[in-house]
This record gives sequence, structure tokens and C-alpha cells, in this order.
Amino acid sequence: MIILIRHAQSEGNKNREIHQTVPDHRVKLTQDGWAQAEAAGVKLRSLLRPDDTLHFFTSPYRRTRETTEGILNALTSSHPAPSPFPRHTIKVYEEPRLREQDFGNFQPGSSEMARMWSERADYGHFFYRIPNGESAADAYDRVSGFNDTLWRSFGEDDFASVCVLVTHGLMTRVFLMKWYHFSVEYFEDLRNVDHCEFVVMKRSQENQKYILQNELRTWSEMRREREEQKEPESPIPMRKRWAGSQDGYEKEPRRRQGKRQNTVEMFADDAVPVQLVEKTIVDRNIEKQSRGTTAASSAQSSTHYDRDFTHSEKFQRNIPSRSIQSPRRLDTPGEAPEEGRDGGGSRSGAPSRCGSDTSDGRLKQTSQNSMAMALQGDFDRSTSSYRARANTLGDQSEEEEEDLQKESQDLNGGNRRIVR
Repeated sequence: MIILIRHAQSEGNKNREIHQTVPDHRVKLTQDGWAQAEAAGVKLRSLLRPDDTLHFFTSPYRRTRETTEGILNALTSSHPAPSPFPRHTIKVYEEPRLREQDFGNFQPGSSEMARMWSERADYGHFFYRIPNGESAADAYDRVSGFNDTLWRSFGEDDFASVCVLVTHGLMTRVFLMKWYHFSVEYFEDLRNVDHCEFVVMKRSQENQKYILQNELRTWSEMRREREEQKEPESPIPMRKRWAGSQDGYEKEPRRRQGKRQNTVEMFADDAVPVQLVEKTIVDRNIEKQSRGTTAASSAQSSTHYDRDFTHSEKFQRNIPSRSIQSPRRLDTPGEAPEEGRDGGGSRSGAPSRCGSDTSDGRLKQTSQNSMAMALQGDFDRSTSSYRARANTLGDQSEEEEEDLQKESQDLNGGNRRIVR
């Protein structure tokens, strides 16, 4: 029978950073590791028969040698009863070919090791070679040599009936890979064995082959078990609607909005007197009529005004510019008259048809309109407007001239001046 045992818990298993300062082969067991080693000795003692003989092959690393020492202490102890396996009858060999995979000298910092493990997982555990170290394939080569040596030892007469190999986790899997011809894919799928876990290989009496008694754990099986433990998802996922909640989706069903009401229904409960409604309607109709009348009168006045202005434009080329200047006023003596953007006296930029837009409306009749009326033959000698028209043509009498001067003086006496 062949029994492979991984070493007990070491300080490197508890704190990986210790490999930055302590060589890997000098890492020792923890207190829990010593307890695990002694428990492994008690277990081994229960598996053996009293007539079995033992040969131990151990890695030269300190943690494996201490594990072997703990196993032997429990195996050969006389407590609770005398042991059938005295210490002097057990042979122990240090086998360097069973040492751990070489991870280089002092390992780098945590960030570099994390990068290296990630790169190793992408590249493949079996062929990835550690910088300044070796790959699992390199460890496979030296284990293959040890297996050949072990197989030849089976033919010796004094070889023990039970062979115990105290080694490391990866070396245990490499040993099984070589012995049972595992593929590289299956090797990489194998999970590591636990501390002081026994991997037992018993020889069959029929064909003298060693049969593996353990069911090895794989990563693919663990993932499958986790998938089975999950709750089955619905084949048709429910569509979620976002409702502005903290997690992005509504937690409560949305409330149905009320039916939209008409305006009449919204104010149905308001008590509005009928008389007030009728009075409001009448007032609105009167306002509309007054607006229509004002607009019509404005349009008529504008049409008549435009007609006069059009007739006056026909004769602008034959009339001196003095006679058609629009009168302007000065609000304050010495102040310049206010003009528009183009100097025409209009804020809008266009010359005013009835004089400057700064006037107060008293001088509504311009010489331009007088000229147009005079040319149309509209003479009424009984009014003062006739004299203005005659003055425009230059054929007024002396009396009319005096009256015109008096009117001009009256206007000047009111602090107003006509600019001709």
C-alpha cells in the first residue's frame, strides 16, 4: 500500500509574505500544523495492521520533515496503548525528488506575486515556469525518476508493506499524474489536497495493480455543484421598468392614474351665479365690438392719410425743399431737436408724415399737405387754411400776409418756434 500525505499547515500557508524573507525550504509548521501532524499519526495507526512494516520517504523541506516527526510521535506512542510499531523498526528516507515545485529564491512582493499567479492561470499551471524557478512539467520529470526507483524497490525482499510519502500538494498531484497517466487537462482541473490528507493506493491481489481509493476533487465538479445549488431562473425574464428608485427599479406596483376630466366636470362643484356668467358674456361682446369699431376708423383714417401723402409725393421733385420741411420744436431753448437714427426726427428711423414725432400734436397740418391741397384746387378763402395754401404758392395778399405774421408771433410768444 502507498499513502501520500501532504504536509501540515506551515507559516507560509498562514502568511504568504513570509516567503519574501524566509527561504521556502526553511518555513516551519505552525502550532496548528503540529496538531494536524499528530492527528495524522493517530489516523495512520488505525489504518495499519500490526504486522505491517513501514518505509517513509519525505521531502527535505523543514515543514515536511516536521510533519513526518509529528506522525511518527503519534504512531509510536504508547498512549493509550503500547504501539505495535516501535520507532527503530521504521525506516525514514529523505528524497529530494519529492521537494516542492521551485518558485524561485525569495519571492517578490504581493503585487508581483498576484500578477504572476494571474499569468500562470492564463498560461496553464502545468507548463508555466516560475521566474528563476521551475514549472510543474519540470517537477513531473524528477517525480518520474522517483517512481521508477520506487517501482524497482518493490522487488526487494526487505521492502516494507506500506510506503508513506510525505510531500507537498502539487507533488502529490504530479505523482498521481505520472502513476495513472493523467492528461495535462485533467491535472490542471484537479484541486489541491488538504493538509495531512491521506491519498491511499492499494494493491489489487488479482492484477497486482495499485487502485486509487480516493475520489479526487476537481474544479469543474465544484462549479457544477454551485450551479445546482442556485435557484432555477425563470425561462422568460420579467421585464422591469425603471421608476426612479434608488436601485433603479420600482419596488411597488405603479398606481393607476385617475381619468382625465373635462373643464366642465372640473368646475362642476363651483357655485357660479348664472347672472354673473351672463354679465361676463355681455361685457366681452361689447369689448369686441368697440375694438372692431376702433380698428375700422383707424383703417379709414390711414387710407385717407395715405392718399394725401401719395398725392403730395408726386410734386416733390418740382417743389423747393424749404416748403416741404416738417416743422420741429425745441422743448427747451438752446436744446437741439431730437432726431431719429437717420436725422429725420423719427424714433423708428423713417421721416414722419405729419411732422416730427417729438411734437405735442399741435402742429398737425404741414406745408406739404397744404401744397397738395392747393394743387388740387381746394381753395376756401374764408378760412385760415386758405392763406396757408396761398402762402405756399406765393400769391397771398398783404392783409393775408399780416394775419399770417400775427399767427406766427402768437406761436412764438408761447415759447414755440416753427422751423421752415
